[in-house]
Amino acid sequence: MPNFDGGHYFLTVLAPIDTTRLSERRGVKSSAVHVVRDVLATLPTALQSPATEALGLNSPFSRSRRTHLARFVVIDDVVYNGRDRRDALPVALCGPNPVIAEAEDKLTSPYLLFVADFDARSDNAEELKAYLAELWSVMEAELRLVFGHCVGFDRVTNAASFQDYIVRCQIETTMPFNDYWVTPPPLISLKPLLLRVLAAVAVTAVVLLGVLVASGWSWPGAVLLALGALLGLLIIPYAIVMQHGRKPFPTAPNSDLPSVLKALYLQRNFTGLAIATQGQDDQAVYDLFGRFITEHQPTDLQNPTQEPGVIGL
Repeated sequence: MPNFDGGHYFLTVLAPIDTTRLSERRGVKSSAVHVVRDVLATLPTALQSPATEALGLNSPFSRSRRTHLARFVVIDDVVYNGRDRRDALPVALCGPNPVIAEAEDKLTSPYLLFVADFDARSDNAEELKAYLAELWSVMEAELRLVFGHCVGFDRVTNAASFQDYIVRCQIETTMPFNDYWVTPPPLISLKPLLLRVLAAVAVTAVVLLGVLVASGWSWPGAVLLALGALLGLLIIPYAIVMQHGRKPFPTAPNSDLPSVLKALYLQRNFTGLAIATQGQDDQAVYDLFGRFITEHQPTDLQNPTQEPGVIGL
């Protein structure tokens, strides 16, 4: 799967943590990986409960009006999943010797994983850079605290160099999560096109067979050559399927962050309206609904709405 799908860009970054030096935080020197963990442990997440709302410490990503989800993870090493599975009989006859340990994949250093899902119009490189520039403008201090212990980040001095650093550490996202469609998306069926292509391939093979026989080829030779041509031409429908499979999923309506926040706000307040209208007569329900529309402005995505990173009101 691509980095871009369904109107969202799925950024995956692996930055190596510097293990060649000690890092200092709050007057205490320690290993870089320990300091990164300390920073992440104290980084505000979101206002997800009345207690956190009372503290008022929201996630720095809430300052970005394009970020749906974001996460940092420290990866010490890859997980060992055991020996590669093989058929016991060939191994007994030809090896390898099951007593001898196989080589294991190892990371050369701990890595900082950064993933983010944000609104985007395409997978264009400039779209990613624009998001990174916005992120740097609203949370430069936090980004320096987290990435400042990674290899090469000492050369990051501004938004442009931060963009370059993240792009160098980016890896392709292979499994984006996109769950905003509530109705079947308008996908184009390939069945009519593939049937026409397969029919054309079959007709081409039959015509080729007739031309070869008419040219004096023996039937066995002509049939083999026609079958070879048929198999070769089947790459055409395969290429069509792969080309369409590489296209990003269409963007769901109202799936950008402002629309999602507005929907959450309306959902919560509409629940109160539904409760208030229980047992009321038609005119009272009509009046209550009118006041709801006037107060909450369903078509205005900016105000009033739910703030990013906030679960309650």
